[in-house]
Amino acid sequence: MRVALASVALCLMLAAPARAQQAAPAPSSAITPQDLAKSVHNPFEDFVKVPIQAATGFNVGNNHSAGVAVNLQPTIPFKLNADWDLIARPSLTVTYTPSPSSQFGLNDLQTSFFLTPENASEWIWGVGPIFQFPIASSTDLGTAKWSAGPTAALIYSQGPWFGGVLAYHLMSFAGARHRGSVNQTYIEPEVSYNFESGWYAQIDPPITYDWTAEMKNAWVLPVGADIGKAFNLGPQAISLQIGAYDFVKHPEGGPGWMIRASVTLLFPTGK
Repeated sequence: MRVALASVALCLMLAAPARAQQAAPAPSSAITPQDLAKSVHNPFEDFVKVPIQAATGFNVGNNHSAGVAVNLQPTIPFKLNADWDLIARPSLTVTYTPSPSSQFGLNDLQTSFFLTPENASEWIWGVGPIFQFPIASSTDLGTAKWSAGPTAALIYSQGPWFGGVLAYHLMSFAGARHRGSVNQTYIEPEVSYNFESGWYAQIDPPITYDWTAEMKNAWVLPVGADIGKAFNLGPQAISLQIGAYDFVKHPEGGPGWMIRASVTLLFPTGK
C-alpha cells in the first residue's frame, strides 16, 4: 500500500513543475463548456485531470451479490520540448469483491506513459509503455506478477464529436512462481457527443481479453452508455458522470452488469 500511494503521490507532485514548464495556466472560465466536456474524454489534453470513478457490479458469484471498485487515475502532462509532450497516467484501484470469498483492498498498480505530438489538433495519437506492479493487498485482488507491455491511443476531435480508442497489452516477466502468468489485452473504444451546454453522452466500454483463460472466461465485454456534464464550480472545473453497462461476455462468477459514476477535477494548463 505504501508503494502504491507513494507512486501516485510522486506523479501528482511532479505535475507542479510540469505545469510550470508550460504557458501560464488558462482560467477554466475562458474555456467553453463544450470544450471542457471534450477535455474530460481526451487523454492527451493539456490538462492535469484527477478522475475518481466508482463502479458497482451486480450479480457477482453464486449468491448474485454486489462488488464495488473505486479507481483513481490522474492524467499529468509534461512538456518535453516545442514538439513533444509526455503524458503520465497512474491508475490505483481499491476493490470490494464478495466472491469467491469476501475481500477488500488494493489491486495491482498500473502506470502508463504516452509520447504525443504537441501541436496535433484533429487527429491525435500517443504511444508508450505500460507497467503493472504487484502491490495488491490480497491474493484474490492481484496477480502477484510484475508485468509490462506497449500502450497506444488514437483520438479524433472535431466540433461536438469526440472519438478514439486506447489499447494496451500486458505480459508478466517476474513475480510469484506459483501464480499464473499475465497475458492480457485491453481495448477501450469511445465515442461521445458534447453539447454546447457542457452536457455529453458517451459510449465507453472497457474490453479485456485474457489469453491465459479458457474461451468462455476470456472476454470481458460490456455494452452501455454514460451521460455527464462539465462545468465550473467557482474557480474549479469539474465533470460529473453516470452510466450503466451490461456484460455481454464475462468470466464465470463475474458481474452481470454494472453502474459506474465518476467525478473529474480539471486543471487547464494552457498552451
